[in-house]
Amino acid sequence: MKKTTFLIAGLSVAVLFVSLSFAQEKPKNLFAERDLTKWDFHVVEKGVKVQDVFSFNDDGVLNCTGKPFGYLAAPSIYKNFKVSVEYAWPEGVEPTNSGVFLRINAQPKESFLPRGFEAQLQHGNAGDLWGFHGMRIDGPKDRHTDNPTHEIGPICGVKKIEGAEEKPGQWNRMEILVVDSLIVISLNGKIVNWTNQADTTPGKVGLQSEGGPIKFRNFILTEL
Repeated sequence: MKKTTFLIAGLSVAVLFVSLSFAQEKPKNLFAERDLTKWDFHVVEKGVKVQDVFSFNDDGVLNCTGKPFGYLAAPSIYKNFKVSVEYAWPEGVEPTNSGVFLRINAQPKESFLPRGFEAQLQHGNAGDLWGFHGMRIDGPKDRHTDNPTHEIGPICGVKKIEGAEEKPGQWNRMEILVVDSLIVISLNGKIVNWTNQADTTPGKVGLQSEGGPIKFRNFILTEL
């Protein structure tokens, strides 16, 4: 335990150093413009419009129905960046599943998942990291999983070190640092997962629809 605590503390310093040293652009609020027609929208079911799944309220909060399965992706492509987003499960609704997509670089046919990485938001597993459709990621043996024959396509992942979720109905803040092969995930101020063995293919960032209602706010990206 002491070794893990020491490692995370050292990683926290490294994350701060990278963030401050390599920032090239000012933070960008991806929700500044609420015109979702400029974003990429993908669901497997035909005839579904973006407003059927994602919509802003008057306070600038993006509501997602969670059905059908799919995602919304910001239009620009990034390789190295820091992204943060706040999310919450609506009160009175059982929390389900969602995620923050990273480095989306292709969309295989007949799949609701893009080729890229996902920082998991699924209740109880927030902070897990997944790679889909050949986007490779590796980590310690006790936290790494690899399934090249999964029904949704080849997947691999690195499980979180520890949990840090707030209670359902409360807002959570996830911050993700992506620099070359390094990905670090923080949840509510605590580093919960990291790897330095990630595919470096550039791509887009996005938010997932998968299961049930979820709401997002303050989707901020800084290019590094």
